[in-house]
Amino acid sequence: MENTALLLKEELKDLDFKQPETIKNKDLNQLIQQMADHIGSTDSELRDKLIYTSFYYLIQHDYLNEKQMTYILETCLDEKHLFLNLGNSEDDSVFTRAFSSLVVVLILGKDSSDRFLSDPLVIHAIESSLLYLNKEKDTRGFVEGKGWAHSIAHGADLLDEAIKHPLFEMDLADDCLKTIGNCILKEAAYTDHEDERLIYPVEALLDKGMDESVLEKWITNLSDYHSEMQNPNEFSLSIFRKKTNLSNFLKTLYFRLMFKNEGFCTRKRIVEILEKWHLN
Repeated sequence: MENTALLLKEELKDLDFKQPETIKNKDLNQLIQQMADHIGSTDSELRDKLIYTSFYYLIQHDYLNEKQMTYILETCLDEKHLFLNLGNSEDDSVFTRAFSSLVVVLILGKDSSDRFLSDPLVIHAIESSLLYLNKEKDTRGFVEGKGWAHSIAHGADLLDEAIKHPLFEMDLADDCLKTIGNCILKEAAYTDHEDERLIYPVEALLDKGMDESVLEKWITNLSDYHSEMQNPNEFSLSIFRKKTNLSNFLKTLYFRLMFKNEGFCTRKRIVEILEKWHLN
């Protein structure tokens, strides 16, 4: 496997996307299979700078046909990729899950404009985005010596792209908000802008027509749920970290809405929540 990875690394380094004919002359079926096999490599240069970047160019610049892109999506959604050891934390399987999710983002984004995937496969991808983000427990951002895992941020990108897809149904909006809430209240304090990335699917829901009252009610319920978990006579590191995540998320949401000049009632509610916390 190590020799295969080294050969793949050299092959990807030699790709020249400024000369399209040299790419088209390659055996792309074999290349994308090898890239999928090594998508979770702990070598950050291979995983991030070479495999993901090559997937980006191959997909965005139309080097791949519909059959090849369908293969990539089906592969990235399987038990050896997006769902590999889902529920584990602190092991290397997170890299496979996190970078598979980013490649699914590329394929779904392409299909949103060109529509080449089957409807059942797209619906499976949308449902998988919710399942994955709900059950991901490895919340690490940057892993020393191995680079970015960033599973929650990547999962948020996937949910955002799923919501934007024409086949997304708004009856899933509540499930999306619940999923985002579950991420905010996971057992970790986020330090790598996860709160900002989790805003994007919320914005996508609003752009799709979700009523602001739904958003306002959701953040109120999140705040109330957090308050109910607190024991005034006992310090809990877990509760403290969840409050930090929720506070950062609400502040980020406030300014995102303000920049877009929308969500006045939601912004007012955020101020009330944060003011109450400050007084307490």
